[in-house]
Amino acid sequence: MSNQELLEKLKEDMNMRHFSHHTKDSYYRKARDIIKYFNKPMEEVTTKELREFLMKYLKENKEMSDESVNYYNAVIRFIYDVVLDIPINHKQIPRYKRKRRLPKILSDEELKVFFDACEDYKYKTIFMMIYGSGLRISEAANIRIEDIDSKNMRLFVRNYYNYRWLARDSNR
Repeated sequence: MSNQELLEKLKEDMNMRHFSHHTKDSYYRKARDIIKYFNKPMEEVTTKELREFLMKYLKENKEMSDESVNYYNAVIRFIYDVVLDIPINHKQIPRYKRKRRLPKILSDEELKVFFDACEDYKYKTIFMMIYGSGLRISEAANIRIEDIDSKNMRLFVRNYYNYRWLARDSNR
């Protein structure tokens, strides 16, 4: 299969899987970059060359972040596993592990400044509820009046996957 045919089949396979428009554009551009870099049919590219592309060229020469290199890795896996139907050893082409970062916690002074900046009592209450209960935006958007149990200081939280009660200490 020529590289031009590979790009056409890539488009077809992404359409069959209902990839979003943005994902299709991104995968297509990155696939073109990969093909241009190797400048030969993708069936002839070795695992060693793929590793050098990801670790040396992208990571060291282009100084890309781990997430960006992993995105290229995902495109390579899609090309080989789906488009070309050539199994590659995923252990030989590993993904970078995500670095876990602790969330930034606001100080008491920063919280006071933030909440005092809210002039509308309704929005101030919403922000305090979100912060105090640790809600995600999607969870906060789904809160209904009947979900609030102020007597027991509890919230019924709805999200797409499950429902749960959040009990909060009333002494806060």
